[in-house]
Amino acid sequence: MNRIIISLCIIGLGFLCYNVNAQKVTLEGKVSDSINNPLELANVIAIKESNGAIASYGITDEKGRYKLNLDKDSLYLLRASYLGFEAWEEQFKASGDLKKDIVLSASPNQLDGVTVVEDFPVTISGDTITYNTDSFTTGKEKKLEDVLEELPGFEINDEGQIKVQGKDVSKVLVEGKEFFDGDTKMATKNIPANAVDKVQVLRDFNEIGPLRSVNNSDALALNIKLKDGKKNLWFGDISAGVGPEDRYLAHPNIFYYSPKFNVNFIGDLNNTGEQAFTLQDYFRFSGGLSSLAKRSGSSLNLSDDGIGLSLLQNNRARNIDAKLAALNFNYNPNKKISFSGFGIVTGIDTKLSSISQRTYIREDGDNNELLTSDIEQKNTSGLFKFSTTYTPNAKLHVNYEAFVKNSDINDENQLNSTFSSFSNAINSVRTREPFSVQQVLNAFYSNNDKNIYSLESNHLYKRQRPNYGLLTEQIPFSGSVPLSGESPFDLFQDKEIFTNTFDLEFNYYRVLNETNHISFKSGISLNNQNLTSELTELVNNTRESVGSNDEYVNDTEFNFQDIYFGLGYRVKFGKLTVSPGLNLHNYTINNSQQNEVTDLNKTLLLPSLNSRYAFNSTQSLQFRYAVEAQFPDIQNLVAAREVRGYNSLFTGNRNLKNEWYHNASLNYSNFSMFNFTTIYGGLTYQKRYESIGNMVNFIGLDRVSSPINLDTPNETFSLFGTFEKRFPLWKTKFESRLSYNKFNTVVNGFTDFNESFNQTYKLAFETRFKEAPNAELGFKKQLNNYSSEAIENTFITNSPYANIEAYFLKGFALTADYEYNDYKNRDGGVSSTYDFFNAALYYQKEDSKWEFKISGMNLLNTTNIRQDSFSNNLISTLEYVVQPRYFLASIKYEL
Repeated sequence: MNRIIISLCIIGLGFLCYNVNAQKVTLEGKVSDSINNPLELANVIAIKESNGAIASYGITDEKGRYKLNLDKDSLYLLRASYLGFEAWEEQFKASGDLKKDIVLSASPNQLDGVTVVEDFPVTISGDTITYNTDSFTTGKEKKLEDVLEELPGFEINDEGQIKVQGKDVSKVLVEGKEFFDGDTKMATKNIPANAVDKVQVLRDFNEIGPLRSVNNSDALALNIKLKDGKKNLWFGDISAGVGPEDRYLAHPNIFYYSPKFNVNFIGDLNNTGEQAFTLQDYFRFSGGLSSLAKRSGSSLNLSDDGIGLSLLQNNRARNIDAKLAALNFNYNPNKKISFSGFGIVTGIDTKLSSISQRTYIREDGDNNELLTSDIEQKNTSGLFKFSTTYTPNAKLHVNYEAFVKNSDINDENQLNSTFSSFSNAINSVRTREPFSVQQVLNAFYSNNDKNIYSLESNHLYKRQRPNYGLLTEQIPFSGSVPLSGESPFDLFQDKEIFTNTFDLEFNYYRVLNETNHISFKSGISLNNQNLTSELTELVNNTRESVGSNDEYVNDTEFNFQDIYFGLGYRVKFGKLTVSPGLNLHNYTINNSQQNEVTDLNKTLLLPSLNSRYAFNSTQSLQFRYAVEAQFPDIQNLVAAREVRGYNSLFTGNRNLKNEWYHNASLNYSNFSMFNFTTIYGGLTYQKRYESIGNMVNFIGLDRVSSPINLDTPNETFSLFGTFEKRFPLWKTKFESRLSYNKFNTVVNGFTDFNESFNQTYKLAFETRFKEAPNAELGFKKQLNNYSSEAIENTFITNSPYANIEAYFLKGFALTADYEYNDYKNRDGGVSSTYDFFNAALYYQKEDSKWEFKISGMNLLNTTNIRQDSFSNNLISTLEYVVQPRYFLASIKYEL
């Protein structure tokens, strides 16, 4: 606990380095038009006459009110502006608290819908909020993420995901063009902060012109506007660094933007654990393409390429060597046609070491296992996308996209499994060679403002090769797998899946009037899958099949057809918008394996309802409800057994039916520029019927699992909320997230009821000085409770943390961050503490393009950390080895 003193010292240093001498006064009032109607979202700014800088600003609320905090006895120029009105200004002295009402006059020379460009901190026009970043930043920011964190209502997590007013940003554009398919992480981690002029929040984003008048989307996008000096010129930065123990770093970011052409290159080469593109990113990247039928509430659940792989990869793994080369381009030869695309090639070598205390959820037998693991994972991946769009006029939009994913992943694991009565040395190798090509061809047409048509098509070809090799001293799966060899036992699970899907959908939108429109759709989804697998054993240096063909050999074909029709309606009652819908699906499914064919034909009616109440332009309440259906893919239907792990066998269920579920969510958002308060929160509820769960049978210490449709529904409830309040020199933030799940499994023939209740709370306080050092102090608490009818475990982690950023002398900067973790298993008696302290010293001479940096990571040399996990038959406490203390000296050159 003594190390917590470090965090207190960091915060104390921040406050000791700054003395706030200026006494503050308040200026408040109301902005209205000439007939005393309040003007919401008007800009009011106070400019300090001594230096011409913006001292304070405000945005009026729905009552036209504004409030500014100013230095007492200073001279200011007060300005007010509103779209369609003449700008207003007046000089005054802030001798004390003041009240000033402002009346704006309509401008006869300003056309409706034309935005006047002014350097106000925030301007709001329609569905676009524009932030002038110079009004919020200090000039010390490094990357786009640092800029966004200074903007009110913005939040960026460690994975680079952006939230604005509580809603996820789905796409990032630069100068109106997609940046690596709009990926938020690639943008926030790489775009230089000094290139950013303005950040535009595009609400209800839809880039397809003909659909904007019937836009049902509530998507959120960001458009980054570059400074004039960054256009038609190459810009970016190049970093390089070295350190003891052969540490190295190279990271170039190079950008070029012109009206017709732009290109972005991002490179990365390091063994410091800072991955520019992780294996999780590879699986997450969809290329922006998705199933069409899924929008109508129905989906085929294609199995993930990463199932079974070790995805515990972050900068705290024992060792990571990462390589990245990424290129993005956009080309517009004229206003009618555009071309864009990207290529991302990565190579990652990760080493992980861990000790896991595992408790199997069953009523009898040897439940507790100690598992040690040493993993080396090598991954080489490539993602490539090409897009072209043809828009000869505002009525027609045609686009084609092709997205290719390919990867070669090798996951080798040295394990030792110890039960009270049994110990075994194990070597396992998982390999993956996923490859997919997805193509989209869409056309959207509007012959007038009343009728809109679209024809969308989507084709996916996918090949998966999830193979598993097992070498073990003790006989595996004793009594359940017929083996004939001797120790060491060598098994290989060979498997290959081919998937072809084709979706075609036609939509017709009819605009009845300004507040009503109706839509019709019809579509078809065709899916074909083929799976072959075989389990073999190495006997006398020869590979031999294990068991009979029906037991361990799969040769299966699966066909899935979904024909659907949909009806949608959208109506607006003042501030309330309601969008009900009905989707009728007819499914034809057949599954052929082991000389048997299983057929299924069924029809489902899936209703949906979206509604949104807009209290004002920055406060809303949204409710969504839908009945959805999800069907299992071929990997859950195969009848012959497969080896999935060193003590895990899997058998599919050819009679498995779809699960269907109620999805409901309620979300509230309130973002006030009047008092700089952001409040958002929501709750979600899902109830799954005929849910696909696991039937687990324990044979000795081994598990045989199979998917089944459960008679009892599974339920999930989650609640989240955030409150943030900004003041002139500091801000505070409170976050909470709660998730409750209850689900059933069948263990050794008996139904087992399971519950999990996860809670996360976070409170943070942060200073916002322009010149002086800034500090952040926070506390995070996590409580994870897992229980079944036989076992209960509660894991608690308390994590105080502190950060500081200080600038001193001329050109020097110091950053430091500290986090302390107190982890305990309240029921299992396991506890540990660990902490991390990182620091960096920068030097950059004013107006110089060179930056010099010395950084130290894990300065306290923490060796391991803990985390917990829960599945339907296993509770696990994992302790894994982290990257040791290291130092790095680096330089950066700004182009």
